[in-house]
Amino acid sequence: MGGGRFSYEAYTRLSASKGYAKKSRSEIFTSRQIDKEMDPSEVVFRESRDSEEHPESLSIIVGLDVTGSMGGVPEIIVKETLPVLIGSLMEAGIEHPQVLFLGIGDFVYDSAPLQVGQFESSAELLDRWLTKVFLEGGGGGNNQEGYNLAHLFAARHTAIDCWEKRKQKGFLFTIGDEPVFPEIPADIIKRYTSEKEAHTVTTKEIIAEAQEKYNVFHLHLEHNEYSKSDVRKGNWKELLGENFIELPDFRTVAKKIAEVVIQHHKSTGVTNNGKTTDRNLDDIEIEDML
Repeated sequence: MGGGRFSYEAYTRLSASKGYAKKSRSEIFTSRQIDKEMDPSEVVFRESRDSEEHPESLSIIVGLDVTGSMGGVPEIIVKETLPVLIGSLMEAGIEHPQVLFLGIGDFVYDSAPLQVGQFESSAELLDRWLTKVFLEGGGGGNNQEGYNLAHLFAARHTAIDCWEKRKQKGFLFTIGDEPVFPEIPADIIKRYTSEKEAHTVTTKEIIAEAQEKYNVFHLHLEHNEYSKSDVRKGNWKELLGENFIELPDFRTVAKKIAEVVIQHHKSTGVTNNGKTTDRNLDDIEIEDML
């Protein structure tokens, strides 16, 4: 997957044609159950591949918490900030990002705790998969979510050329406001992936497995007083160190993801076609991103 090329103009036309600015969240995200195309139990691999159009693809997974308190994040990405995410990367010389959106929930209480899109590059296809996500609005009172299902899927069910061909790690971001379950039971792995045989794995172990080919980050949203508390942050800091990022404003999620990817590439000296930039994202206008 990953065909087509993103442009701000194309996304503006698409957004206007669908009337996103005037639509409510439920009018944009119309799925009332998991879409069959996003069922992880039917997926062996999602692929991010190089092509003539995208000779140096960069794989980016964005895992969105779709429980009750977090629906504003996918909504703001659709309505306003997808061009910030993709356009900023391209402006910085990362010309071939391929983004896969995941939906993440609570694997104890929710019916669809993992939903998987495809790696895509074009405005139309990124929008297609993002708006297919079922905003279940569930979760439970257990102060934990199944963010580790994103690590599991990335580690075992993606094939990415940036790593396989160039030993350049992709990026995996989970976004939420709760701690993560300490482990993934074997029966959960068999239920929500295509794996027929499985063993229980700890979150620490599956993060390490994902880190073999991805730079792994978690964005913790401090959108209310409770989410700022230590109990809501759990052991993320212990698991990810500096890659655990506290974010006060959910509207800045896309900008922060772009910033992290750009800064990591700059710090490691890796950018597509040797291009680098010293421009701050605050100085980049959407109109001149592409």
